[in-house]
Amino acid sequence: MNKIVFVGILSLTILNGCAAVTPYRVTNFFVDKTAIAELHTQRVAVLPFQNSSGDYPAGAKVTDEFNLQLGKLGEFVLVERLRIEELYKEQDFDPNRIDQDTAVKIGKMLGAHDVILGNVLEYSKGKIGVSVRLVNVETGKQIWQARDTLYAGDRRVKVLVDGFWQKMRLKSDKEFLAQILCQLLAQTFVEK
Repeated sequence: MNKIVFVGILSLTILNGCAAVTPYRVTNFFVDKTAIAELHTQRVAVLPFQNSSGDYPAGAKVTDEFNLQLGKLGEFVLVERLRIEELYKEQDFDPNRIDQDTAVKIGKMLGAHDVILGNVLEYSKGKIGVSVRLVNVETGKQIWQARDTLYAGDRRVKVLVDGFWQKMRLKSDKEFLAQILCQLLAQTFVEK
């Protein structure tokens, strides 16, 4: 009788391990679909993200990655990063002290229709947290926002990458995990 119970438990364990895992999706977001649809011909500026993580270069790294992932969507005309950096230096703007009203003014200076503001909340091995929002420069209205934290050990995150080494890389490479999170956040713009 004990052999039958053991075989049954072993079978259930194997079946559970082989069960399909649903890939991770960002669900903590809102989007004004009408306003986003109008952005296809408008310029969007991704402003340098605030950094609340305690990891000094995290703000710049995640800003660049989010800008890249947003560009890959092919949905927006992005203001050149160099132009934004030059304006920040010229005006002596500190990314950690930019509020929404100042961001709107910066967007106008850049000739952008909308600006993206972000904050890196967590940037450590195995855990990345980011909050981002898009604000219309003319109205000051927020038309998109997303926030999430990825954990490298989450099975739903692991199925997003291929192979053993990439799964291991999730745990040890903060930039790789940030790349995945930025891609997921950017995808919320185009989700149906």
